[in-house]
Amino acid sequence: MGRARDVVRSAGIWAGIAGVVAVAVPPMVIGYPLVLVDPNRAISDWYFRTLGKALARVNPRWRLHVEGKEKLAHGAPFVLVVNHQSFADLIAMCFLDHPTKYLGKASVFEVPVFGWALRIAGEVPVVRGDRDSGRGALESLGRWLERGVSVALFPEGTRSESGEIGEFKLGAFKLAIAHRRPIVPIVLAGARELLPKGSLVFKREADIHVRVLDPFRTDDLTIDDAPRLAREVRDAMVAAYRDLPA
Repeated sequence: MGRARDVVRSAGIWAGIAGVVAVAVPPMVIGYPLVLVDPNRAISDWYFRTLGKALARVNPRWRLHVEGKEKLAHGAPFVLVVNHQSFADLIAMCFLDHPTKYLGKASVFEVPVFGWALRIAGEVPVVRGDRDSGRGALESLGRWLERGVSVALFPEGTRSESGEIGEFKLGAFKLAIAHRRPIVPIVLAGARELLPKGSLVFKREADIHVRVLDPFRTDDLTIDDAPRLAREVRDAMVAAYRDLPA
C-alpha cells in the first residue's frame, strides 16, 4: 500500500509540474523575439529561475535551504562546479538567484518543449564521450564567460547513484584557468533522496540543501595545474557534503 500511495502521489506531482509548464509555455513563445534584443538572455534566465521556483512549490513539503549565496554577489563571472544528484538539481540551483548558463547532455535538448526552452535560455549541449562536441561546448561556455555571464558544470559527468561525490573530469577546471575566472563549488544534498536516478517516484517530504563554498582563484595557474585544482575543489566539496544533513 505504501508503494501504491507513493506512485499515486507522484502522479499528482507530475500533473502539477505539467500544469506549471503548460502555463509557462505561452509567455515563452510570445516573448521569444526578446532574444534578439537580449544577447545575454538575462530575461529568459530570470524567467526560467522563476519557473524553477514555482516547480519547487508544487509540493509544499519540499523544503529548500540555501547557504552562502552572498558569495556570488561580487566577482562574477564564475565557473560554478556542482555535484550531480538528480533532475531536481537545476530546480535547487534556481534559488541562488545568479544568472548562469549550464552545460547539459545533448539528448536533453531533444526533449520537446523543454529542449527548445534550454536553447532559448542559452544553455550549452554536449554529446557525452565525443571529444569534438566537448571541445565545442567548452568554447561556447568560454564565450559566455567573456560576456560576463557565469557558467555551471557538473564535473562528475553524470548523476550519482550512491549519493557520494564521484571523481571529477577536468573540463571545468581547464575552462576556469584558460579564462582566469574563479571556480565556485556548489554542494547539493537531499536532491537524490527527492528523486533518485532512474526513478519517477517522488519522496513525500524532502529537505534539499544548497551550500556555496568559497571561491578558488585561478589567476596564477596554468592548464597543468588543472588536476591539482580539481582534487582540491573535490576535497572541499566532499567535506562540505558530509557536513550537510543527510
